[in-house]
Amino acid sequence: MDTLEGSKGLYRFITLIPHRDATGHLLAYREKLFARGYCGAFSFPISAPLAAISRQFNREEMKELARNIRSLTKETDGRILSDSTIRKSCISQFSLFGQHLKLSINDALFPKSSRGKILHIPGSTILCIGLLGSSEEPASEEGPPLSFRAASIANLAIRPLVNGESAYSFEWKIGPEVWLPKNAIQDL
Repeated sequence: MDTLEGSKGLYRFITLIPHRDATGHLLAYREKLFARGYCGAFSFPISAPLAAISRQFNREEMKELARNIRSLTKETDGRILSDSTIRKSCISQFSLFGQHLKLSINDALFPKSSRGKILHIPGSTILCIGLLGSSEEPASEEGPPLSFRAASIANLAIRPLVNGESAYSFEWKIGPEVWLPKNAIQDL
């Protein structure tokens, strides 16, 4: 049976990654949070987990998902927008903290061949800036608003480090990326 937590605390996600040109303000915000004592500010890559998965998506599944996500952005001229900073439980005792993206992710958005790999789809799409512990309060200052077109889909694996400096010590690996098409009808 597939479970969210695999061997040795490995967590897998299919994730949306904005182009690095769109994340400059988030990096500065992340640094500010870390300076204020938010230890988890650099514990998760700047990406938006779309679903917790049991196995990696293959390239064709990622291409179809990328086309489906691009079709969600027709009304905003292909842009993915954020509206506020939120917190959402995700990894054992941690919550994702970051920008709420205006994307309505549901089961129908994923390719049929990948649906058996999906363990959980978060109710909100969060572009993660960092992890918060269960007793930590989110920053009162809002993060910078975002608007971007260029983004990719990738598999992400994250694992707690056994010998890390703190409870926020994780390693992660992002697999090969598939870019969202420039428009909804363009092939990848």
